Amino acid sequence: MENQLITLLRITTTQLGSFVKDKLESNGIEVFFTNQELSLGDKYNPKEVVLKVKAKHSEKAVGILLQIHKDYDLDKIKNDTSFGDLKKILVPVKLSKDCLALCKYAMRLAQKTHAEVKVLYTYEDPTFNEPDRHTASWEKYVKMELKEAFQKAQLKLVNFSKELKKYMPEELFMSVKIHYRMLKGTPVNVITEACKRYHPDIILMGTKNPKTADGEFKAKTLVKVIENTKFPVLAVPVSASFKGKEKINVMYATNFYESETTSLDKLLKILEPFDKKIHCVHIDLHDDPDHEKKVKELNAMLAEKYAEYNIKCILFESDNIVNGFDEFVEANDIDLISLSKVKHSALYKMFHQDLSTKLVANKNIPILIFPV
Repeated sequence: MENQLITLLRITTTQLGSFVKDKLESNGIEVFFTNQELSLGDKYNPKEVVLKVKAKHSEKAVGILLQIHKDYDLDKIKNDTSFGDLKKILVPVKLSKDCLALCKYAMRLAQKTHAEVKVLYTYEDPTFNEPDRHTASWEKYVKMELKEAFQKAQLKLVNFSKELKKYMPEELFMSVKIHYRMLKGTPVNVITEACKRYHPDIILMGTKNPKTADGEFKAKTLVKVIENTKFPVLAVPVSASFKGKEKINVMYATNFYESETTSLDKLLKILEPFDKKIHCVHIDLHDDPDHEKKVKELNAMLAEKYAEYNIKCILFESDNIVNGFDEFVEANDIDLISLSKVKHSALYKMFHQDLSTKLVANKNIPILIFPV
């Protein structure tokens, strides 16, 4: 009966639904929306969505709703069309010492792109050496340890949220909606499951520097998240800062796949608020005699479809792909690298094996990877 769904609220706008959902989920309450399977006697209304929670959470959820009614003007939120138009940036964190700077980067990006930020804290249960025979005292000990781990993680996130508020410029903190969520499990599993429910426009992940061990996530965790989700991933180096330049230079690395135009569309949508110059680049290793022909065909398509952006593709000669990226970034003052996740392409294989550690970690250049 604890998992039976209980109707908590009837929602008539996506703005109000999103607002209440975020408030409940930030307090650890799972939320379900439905306009089907209504209880006997309920009237079906196609313009109305029912918000439900599990029975075991209903008492806590009602208390939170009462507090929401006390603290907020729900009629104003219900009709605030800007709320529903917000993009979503998911920021998975382990709350390392570098996490404050990462969240500041995310909030500056959110401020520029009219987005909200959801900070997702991933934590894992302690491990136990199981005895040969489970006793009541051992099971009690495990239960207490798990409860203590949860409470410590919860306190750590609460303290971080207070520290973040102090760390942020007031104008930034007041202008960006930020929510916090804590979930248990391995980072890859937690992030993957959270994405299925949150549907972020960008997953922003801090990367760990292999030389200093500073930062949030190792390259292999980053790559697994890219492999397991269908959302763009922005890998941000530990030392990167959001520069807020009037014009940004973007390197879009191409391998001449037709599906890459979808990624280019998404890139332009994300960067819509920015004044930008897109450098479409193929690193030429002299391993394909048709490269020049492919560049010519691609430029014809770019001129037709993206005329207003004046995007042109060039061949950039180098002895290997990593060096090619490095040299082009330096020569063109690149602020952002972007590429597509085409699994069997040489470019993505190289990213999988090398680029994620050598460029993302050692340079101050974020990399935006699109699923295809």
